[in-house]
Amino acid sequence: MAIGMLAGTTGTHGSARGRMTLLSAVIGLVVGFLLSGAADLDSALGAFLCFVGAVVGCLVISDLISGAGRRDGGAGMLGFLAGVAALFVVGISFLVPVLVFLLVAAIVWLGVARHRRAQKKHAGLRVLR
Repeated sequence: MAIGMLAGTTGTHGSARGRMTLLSAVIGLVVGFLLSGAADLDSALGAFLCFVGAVVGCLVISDLISGAGRRDGGAGMLGFLAGVAALFVVGISFLVPVLVFLLVAAIVWLGVARHRRAQKKHAGLRVLR
């Protein structure tokens, strides 16, 4: 997930976000395959879990950063803080691996909450037509 978070700090949107997501997915796939032996996982399972984590992390964080850039130009500082949070995720995963599930849940919750808020905003705009 930290790989995707670092890739998402660019805050890109459109086709550039797709390329960054694809890049983080490939890196996550390779890293998951290489590190699966240390985690006592099957190589394919480790690669798949890291693939999914990198994609979700990149999509959620890049959406967050690009949204901040559209509003008030604070994307640079938020990108830095997201990078520090990614390093925090790496540290937690090495020290207390069980807490990674909590971090995954937090990232998924952030993505779902942002999506739900955007849908509510667009529903209100449709009424004005």
